[in-house]
Amino acid sequence: MAGATLVGCGSSASSAAPAGDSSTSTAASSSDKQVTMDLIWWTDGNETKVMQGLIDEYEQLHPNIKINLQEIAFDDLNTKLQMSIAGGEAPAMSRGTEATVSQLHDAMVDFSDYIDTDALQSEYLESVDYLYKSGNEVVAIPTEVTANGMIYNKTAFEAAGVEVPTGPDDVWTWDEFREDLQKVVDSGAVKYGMVIDNPSHRWATILYEFGGSLANENGGNLSSPESMNAINFTKGLFDDGLAVSSIWLSGEDANNLFRSGQVAVHISGTWMIQNYDENIKDFEWGVTYMPKETTRSSVPGGKNITAFKGTGCEQEAVDFITWVTAKEQNEKYCKDCLYVSPRKDNADIEYPVRAEAFSVFANELANTVPAAGFDMGMAGYTAVAYTDLQDYWPEVLAGTLTPEDMAAKIDADTNEFMKDKGYIQ
Repeated sequence: MAGATLVGCGSSASSAAPAGDSSTSTAASSSDKQVTMDLIWWTDGNETKVMQGLIDEYEQLHPNIKINLQEIAFDDLNTKLQMSIAGGEAPAMSRGTEATVSQLHDAMVDFSDYIDTDALQSEYLESVDYLYKSGNEVVAIPTEVTANGMIYNKTAFEAAGVEVPTGPDDVWTWDEFREDLQKVVDSGAVKYGMVIDNPSHRWATILYEFGGSLANENGGNLSSPESMNAINFTKGLFDDGLAVSSIWLSGEDANNLFRSGQVAVHISGTWMIQNYDENIKDFEWGVTYMPKETTRSSVPGGKNITAFKGTGCEQEAVDFITWVTAKEQNEKYCKDCLYVSPRKDNADIEYPVRAEAFSVFANELANTVPAAGFDMGMAGYTAVAYTDLQDYWPEVLAGTLTPEDMAAKIDADTNEFMKDKGYIQ
C-alpha cells in the first residue's frame, strides 16, 4: 500500500470551520498549492462508486486537490495501516471502524486542532461516540451507521390476523410479542417463530431493552437482575421452540431460513434491507419496531473517515473529511449506499427503496440507550465480551452451562479487562 503522495502540502485555507466557529460543514476555497492525498478504502457494496463521485465533485470545487481512492480488502486494513504508520508513510486519510479508533488513535489527527469539535459532536447521535472519539478527542468523523431491528414476514402475520406495531409509541412488550409470535406459528402460516443472527451483537439489543448491559462503571454487569432477566427470557424463547436454536448451535444461516418463508421474524439489521428487497419474491416482508421491557434500544455499528498525523497535509485532509461528511454530501452518500446516517439532521432521508424500513431502523437507533455506548466505547472490550457470548450461549442452549454460570464467567472476563485497561481498580 502506497503512502500519501504529498506535493506542496503547505498552508492552505481550511474548508472546515476553524476552532471556535459553530459551522462545521462550510466549504471554502483552498490555496493554489497542488496537493495529492491518498484515501484508503474498502467496500461492502457500491460505496467506492459513490465516494468516487463525491471526490470528483470536491476536486472540481478545489482544482488544486487530488484525492486517490485506494481500495483494499477490509481484512487487510488495520495491518496495512499499522505498517505504513510505523514506516513513517501514513496515508493522508482512511476509512475506518471503531477498531481503527481503538487501535490507531495515537496516530490520528485530533480534529479539535482544526475545527470546533463541540459543534461537530452536536450534529451526531450520542450513541455513535465510540465510532469517532478516543477519550475526549475527536479523531475521526462518522459516515454511516447500521442498526439492529426486527424484520418480519408480513404475509404470515396477516394470514394469522396478528397486527404489528404501527409507530414508536405503539410497541410490544416482550411478553406481548411472545404471545403474538406464538399465534403466528400456531396459525400454520410459518414453521418457525424467529431467528436471531448471532448470540452477541444482535442479542445485545434484547439485553439493553431489559435494562441490562455487559458492563458498567463498576465492572461486569451480566449477573445483574436486569441482565439475567434478558438472558432467561431469551433462553425461554429457545426452550419453547419459538427461536431457532440451530442458528446459534451450528451456524445455520438465518438469512436463508427467513428468505425461505418458513420464519415469522428475523432480528438482524439495516444491511439486510437491500438483500431482502432484491431476493424475496414469494412473500411480503416489512420492518417493525422492536419490543421493549424497560426501555427501547438498538445496537449501532458503523464506519468513519480519519486523517493521520505527520503527512504534511493534515489541514487539507480535515478539509475534505468535514466537507464529505456534511449534511448534503452525507445524505447523498447514505441514500445511494442505502445506509442510515449518523447525523441528526439526516434522520429522514428519502431512500429509493424501502424508505419506511429505513425510517423504523433510524428511530430504533435514535432510541439506543447510553449503556450500549458505554460497552462499545471501551476500546477492545466488545471483542472480549462478544467472543464470550458466542462461546457460552450455545452451551446454555445445550444445557451444559447454566445462565448464571455464563453471566459469572463473562463478568469475570469483563472485570479482568477493565482492570487491565484502568477502567476499574
